Amino acid sequence: MRLVLAMAIGLALPGTPGTAADPQELGPAVMLDHSARFEVDGPTGPLVVQVRWPATAPPPEGYGVIYAMDAGWTFGTLCDALALQGSVQAAGPVRSTVVVGIGWPGPGLIDLDRRGPDLVEAPGGEALVRVLSDTILPRIEASLPVDPAHRMVLGHSYGGAFALRAGFARPDLFSHVAAGSPSIWTDPAALGAPPPGEARPKVLVTIGALERPEAALAAGERLERVARLRSRDMAGRVESLARDLRTDLVEFPGLSHGASATPFAATAVDFLWR
Repeated sequence: MRLVLAMAIGLALPGTPGTAADPQELGPAVMLDHSARFEVDGPTGPLVVQVRWPATAPPPEGYGVIYAMDAGWTFGTLCDALALQGSVQAAGPVRSTVVVGIGWPGPGLIDLDRRGPDLVEAPGGEALVRVLSDTILPRIEASLPVDPAHRMVLGHSYGGAFALRAGFARPDLFSHVAAGSPSIWTDPAALGAPPPGEARPKVLVTIGALERPEAALAAGERLERVARLRSRDMAGRVESLARDLRTDLVEFPGLSHGASATPFAATAVDFLWR
């Protein structure tokens, strides 16, 4: 009777689909404990740096640290993975780790227009390596004790391409590189493995199985998507890089480029501490 009466006089009951609502009425915004946020100058404008550190005191050698590029896609997952994999109940190798997410002002650290110029296009990519190594890293590590033997640069897609660039350019800084579905096609010559004998960090390379054109076609992906995978040779380039680095290529069954970002972040957390 109440529902009929409400409909008859044009009123909406709480929770009725299609009714206007104000989420702000739910309460104040959630704030992350043990976190900070600041800006630095980047190649094409300001960059946002978002930091989350452990609640526990640092061990004598310092925290591990992950510098996550294009972090709107990975920051939250990395924090969750560290909380779960580093817990006492997990009883695994993961130990206390700082997450430094680097992105852009605006919603969720993401700026689709600036991702290319800052991460993979010249001269932005080279300039951002300098910003990371000369500005961001010293500022973080002046405030948080860090173990240089567990210092990772990480990214997915364009961020993965940048992580390779930064790790190969500064093996003196980064002990580990995690590159999820790295967009090597953007600059193949610059993002290949260093020549044998040169110093290099430990490298994790992952890909979604549906980044293989044949698998994408069989799964019903759009034909234009399959054609783009073929022209960019995403899977082939990553396989070649893994061979050159003499490292395993981790492949996530049934997942596309974007969907593979979540298991990639969890795998990278474990990789840092293996």
